[in-house]
Amino acid sequence: MSTQPTATQYRQGLAIRSSYVENVLTHLLVGELAGELWRRDPTTPLNIFNSEVDDSGFDLVLNCHQSLRYLQIKQVHLDGRAAKFSVRHDFSLMTGSCVVVIVHAADDLSIDHFLFYGGSVKDAMPSVDDNKASRSPIRRGVDGKRKVREHYRDIRRSKFKKLMNVSELIDALFS
Repeated sequence: MSTQPTATQYRQGLAIRSSYVENVLTHLLVGELAGELWRRDPTTPLNIFNSEVDDSGFDLVLNCHQSLRYLQIKQVHLDGRAAKFSVRHDFSLMTGSCVVVIVHAADDLSIDHFLFYGGSVKDAMPSVDDNKASRSPIRRGVDGKRKVREHYRDIRRSKFKKLMNVSELIDALFS
């Protein structure tokens, strides 16, 4: 008989398999968006494009109602304490750019709610110029300090709008 993993084991799994977790959550997000649009109007198309190379700052491009949204996907579990999220500066200048944080349960990866940082679909996200430059989570200089990532800015979590469900996210993305 197998035992249920502990909270610590789930957190370790999230850290070790972060790319896997983000990929699963991105698929869940797309499924929820498509399902909500279907419920609203089954004739509404949602075109979904994946970024093959993550050098432009976005993970997904969504097209709905003749509007393009460039999404950078971030994830954090319900007990996660991430106080900021790193955003590529050039990406922040793109029309339709936004960041969607998927807040999920650690034990089953179910989506609890979303955090959203962006403007209208016709504008770039609010300026990130006044935010601190991000520091690399891995790379360190010869002095042992984390290297500054000049082309990235840290956006405080408090600046994100909390959206409780996928319906509110659809409205934020395409209204």
